[in-house]
Amino acid sequence: MNYHEAIDYLERLRVFGIKAGLERISRLLARLDNPQSKYKTIHVTGTNGKGSVCAMLNQILSTAGFKVGMFTSPHLTSYCERFRLNGREIDEESFAAGVERIAHVIDAMLNDGDEHPTQFEAMTAMAFDYFARENVDYAVIEVGLGGTLDSTNVITPVVSVITNVGMDHADKCGGTLENIARHKAGIIKRGVPVVTAAKGEPLKIISAVATLLDAKLIMPPTVDVKTSLEGDYQRENVAVAVAAAECLNEPRITRSIIESALEHVKWAGRFELFDVNGRTVVIDGAHNPDGATALRRSLDIKFGDRPRRFLFGVLGDKDFNGMINILFRPSDEVIVTRPQSDRAADPNAVAKLIERRQIRAEAIDDVKAAFDKWINGGTNQTVLIAAGSLYMIGGVRQMLVN
Repeated sequence: MNYHEAIDYLERLRVFGIKAGLERISRLLARLDNPQSKYKTIHVTGTNGKGSVCAMLNQILSTAGFKVGMFTSPHLTSYCERFRLNGREIDEESFAAGVERIAHVIDAMLNDGDEHPTQFEAMTAMAFDYFARENVDYAVIEVGLGGTLDSTNVITPVVSVITNVGMDHADKCGGTLENIARHKAGIIKRGVPVVTAAKGEPLKIISAVATLLDAKLIMPPTVDVKTSLEGDYQRENVAVAVAAAECLNEPRITRSIIESALEHVKWAGRFELFDVNGRTVVIDGAHNPDGATALRRSLDIKFGDRPRRFLFGVLGDKDFNGMINILFRPSDEVIVTRPQSDRAADPNAVAKLIERRQIRAEAIDDVKAAFDKWINGGTNQTVLIAAGSLYMIGGVRQMLVN
């Protein structure tokens, strides 16, 4: 199996959709001799900030001299982004070999009458297996969706992280903020410390679960550590990552190591700044109201009253009406386009919602055409912002860097 055949195989697994439950992934991992138990893990969930915190923890551990695997989702441009060793993406040859290995195991499962694993279950098993074969010391594992029934929740980590809790994936996590919090609290394991930035009712629920499971609950204060990642919201993520790293009780992880690591951490698509022929460009994967709130605050702090021109694309199952209310100012210009997903919201419908708020908006279905109009508009003082679904952000970022 070559790289393109591996991609084709994974794409065909989309037909099995998203299925909650740990039975299929557990049986798949058992056939691989449970690779997830052969190294230490850190488990990260939350509504926003998961990827940034994973990247920070990966950088801290790598800087301290550990061999570190990191599994995150979704990707921006390539499946290889999801599987990293000390920050470096898996190469295409290793990726194809990993997919082929999992495919053979799935075939054996089916021959024995087992149910077919989903795409995400196959990739989760591949990540665990890849990290075991690479003999990592630690693996930083990001939850795909929710927590309790997510495929990654077969691990017993050395520390659990719940970045925050907001209204996202409500249709799959019980429909209310309280139920979403319960899903995310599902990653808490008995006796394993949990770090969280959750507040209000979600924090009460997380605290109750932690108490029940005798898991030490840590609510970190803001720390005076700088990071290379832009965005005011990263201060909270830094506090969470530092607290989680300190929970490991590794002598190698000193304050100087933490400071050095966070000065060099990289995470694409999160308040990522570009200079394009003297124009300021910001890319941010704000795809829910909490993300929109964080982005709006960061834009206000960094750019003040400078004019803004947005390229905006969202999925139809997100609260894009709530995002519109938060993100845009009356003076903003917005070009709405369609993310590369079958779940994409109709750009025309989104643009009409924006226009009802007396904000200039235009719908351009094709992402490349929308990008060209967006990047060439405004003046040198205009801040160009691409925001919304990661399924759009990835393509926009690729157009910027190519």
